Amino acid sequence: MDLETVSERIATGRIGRAVSRLVPATPIWEREWDVCCVLDGCRLDLMRELSAAGHDALPDPDGVDSLWSVGSQSAEWMDRTFAPRYREEMARTAYVTGNPFSSQSCEHIAVTSGDVLPLEADDFGAFHEAWRDEWVDDDISTIPPAPLTDAAIAIWRNREELGIDRVLVHYMQPHAPFRSEPGWFFGSADIEHWGQFTDGESSAADDDFDPDDLSPAEREALEALAEAEAESDDETDSMNDPWMRLRDGDFSFDAVWTAYRDNLEWALDDLSRLLANCDGRVAMTSDHGNGLGEFGVWSHPPGTPIPAIRRVPWVVREGQDGGTSDPALPAGIRESGASGADDTDGEAGAAIESRLEALGYR
Repeated sequence: MDLETVSERIATGRIGRAVSRLVPATPIWEREWDVCCVLDGCRLDLMRELSAAGHDALPDPDGVDSLWSVGSQSAEWMDRTFAPRYREEMARTAYVTGNPFSSQSCEHIAVTSGDVLPLEADDFGAFHEAWRDEWVDDDISTIPPAPLTDAAIAIWRNREELGIDRVLVHYMQPHAPFRSEPGWFFGSADIEHWGQFTDGESSAADDDFDPDDLSPAEREALEALAEAEAESDDETDSMNDPWMRLRDGDFSFDAVWTAYRDNLEWALDDLSRLLANCDGRVAMTSDHGNGLGEFGVWSHPPGTPIPAIRRVPWVVREGQDGGTSDPALPAGIRESGASGADDTDGEAGAAIESRLEALGYR
């Protein structure tokens, strides 16, 4: 076993999870902000690169600070950010999210508590799961930044009526899929099983199955089938994850980095609009970064303590509402002060079921 593989297994295994708990992380609640924009999967060096290039949503590179995130994957970040000890802060915060982990139990992710997810409308002053209605399955399957920005602007302008004094907005970019490389990705996102690598289905026949009842020929055939399916699953699991395909040599570093950067520009272009339509202190950060082979780690496995994934940007700008955009409050916020489906049965469940592979979590 080579050194890189050993490092990766240590970083993402039990030792890594134990060390991850010791990282001096900073919950976003400990920082000052009025509107906080979480840019999903944004590395610190990528943010600094776009700052140096002069993007108008960002300050000079010296103004791009950092903090240690509470998690190395979205569900882990949510589990710790929305822990019970922050209930008071959450009660006066509107959470607008494009990340479907908000609806998942995530019991399959060992580093989550099992007590926080799925999120509920009652957890927040206002709650809008924008991905439920604004997800698109066009060239790529994702939620663009614009509907999240629209919701944040409208909610912030109506904050007094809603009884909140903060808005937390969770954008899906620069997380894959990348808008500039639609051919790298396939399928629609299965949001019902976001982040789950197994379908969780079993039948009575499965429960009654006894391998001892197989003949030698049947056993040999079944083993061959299982081996073939395992190889197929390995290929499928990484098909929508550009970081794993970079690791495997399918893509060049320059190609992936360029597409990743373009996805961040996509979000930042819309954040320029948010800054021009929201008074107050606007923060930009991320839930996690992405490993590019540091300590043998690629992508963003949960419970991983490496700096490339856990050290994320922290940028603060002063927004000024110039009234250049005039979005309406999301329907659920207008009607009840909170939104999000009460259940996922019937048509709603079918719609959610149709979505999740595109972001590489299946």
